[in-house]
Amino acid sequence: MEYRKLGDSKIQVSPIIVGCWSMGGDYFGSVEDRDSMACIETYLENGVQTFDTAEIYGKGRAEEVLGQALKGHDRESCTVISKVWPTRYAADDMENACDGTLKRLGTDYLDVYFLHYPPVGISIAQAMENISRLKEKGKIKAIGVSNFSMEQLQEAAGYGKVDVIQPCYNLLWRYGDKDLLPWCSQNNTGVIPYSTLAQGLLTGKFQKDTPITGGRAKAALFQPGVYERCLEVTEELVSIGRRYGKSATQICINWLVNYGKITAPIVGGADQAHALENIRALELKLEPAEYERIDEVSRNFCSTLPEYQLFFDTKVKGE
Repeated sequence: MEYRKLGDSKIQVSPIIVGCWSMGGDYFGSVEDRDSMACIETYLENGVQTFDTAEIYGKGRAEEVLGQALKGHDRESCTVISKVWPTRYAADDMENACDGTLKRLGTDYLDVYFLHYPPVGISIAQAMENISRLKEKGKIKAIGVSNFSMEQLQEAAGYGKVDVIQPCYNLLWRYGDKDLLPWCSQNNTGVIPYSTLAQGLLTGKFQKDTPITGGRAKAALFQPGVYERCLEVTEELVSIGRRYGKSATQICINWLVNYGKITAPIVGGADQAHALENIRALELKLEPAEYERIDEVSRNFCSTLPEYQLFFDTKVKGE
């Protein structure tokens, strides 16, 4: 397993990062803790040692599950990432939130702590000052921002070192190509994107008549008219996968792992089989023409989208 340096920090991450949102059991549906823990253990056994969670996932449940799964493993060999919710950015509240996260995870420090969304009711300057204080105290090693616009990222970087950003980025959602990824490259800022599989749209498991339920029903890409065109991009991954004996999921993950403008993509974790499928995506090497074809189909689709604000709803910038 070849690990990757996270921006200017000393932190090393695996080429895929395990996202623990589904382990909270609130957004994607019910999940058994034993399946989540088996998933984590499978990743660890195969050298994937970076885990991304948040206090909001299942109201702390995802952090607790990850903490239980990491017991008995060398803490220094793992990279643990979590996030603080915007309502807790005030100084004392942020430290209390961090302490709660550390307790649930069973650790005395976080490798990276993220501002989960841009501040509400508090300035970016103050939020950065408060999270920087946690770094000075040794409770966190690096600072990240998630779901920040280009302008918000630049503002945050003016008040302290931003080691990594976590944007939504995948083959159906490439707004970051315009300015965010070039800026991160120029400033040696790590990029670990979420929704690598567009909440399942890029797996090949969705069909035109698949019922759209839960949080997905509100997301931009799952809306009628857009959804059907998303499936056309997925069909390209399915077609390429057939030639290599791989799933659309593995083709998608492999493309992102080999896309030089990001550090490492976040992938999901539901159970042992899910983990193994994602890990095996790393074994693959596509022909250059295949990578280019995927890029072309993806860019052509993304160029037709309105400039949505967030993956999770249909709000367009400026509205």
